[in-house]
Amino acid sequence: MAKIKFTRRPSPALAEQRPLYKITQALLIIEICGRGKKCSLIKLHLMNWALKSRSRISTLEIAANNKRLTIPVWGFDPALAIALQFALEEEILIVEGSSLKITDTGNHLLDAVINDEMAFPKEKSYLKRVGKRITEEMVASASKGWD
Repeated sequence: MAKIKFTRRPSPALAEQRPLYKITQALLIIEICGRGKKCSLIKLHLMNWALKSRSRISTLEIAANNKRLTIPVWGFDPALAIALQFALEEEILIVEGSSLKITDTGNHLLDAVINDEMAFPKEKSYLKRVGKRITEEMVASASKGWD
């Protein structure tokens, strides 16, 4: 009888789950959808969740037009949480009050991404459709009943 030998190999991480990808996405969210280069953690997760499909962005766009966020719950991405921890450790972001704020180091990375038309075109387009019209108050109101 022949023997089969298995060699365990590392499996590649999807691009969407890599920390640098998520950090850059978070910077774009804060820049395009936040105010004063700041954004709450819960709003970051909302926008990150919305970026996963065109229909979710459309839902946010409707909410922005109606000035009322009616999404009862959205997903929290562990990959984003890990990426944000890296961003804090590398001083790309800092905690300011209840928000995350872009630092000078983060601004250098953000400028490179914004000025490169080939970098994150889908995310830039989707986020610009919603812009700053989803406010922190709307997000807080929608998540008020969570425990």
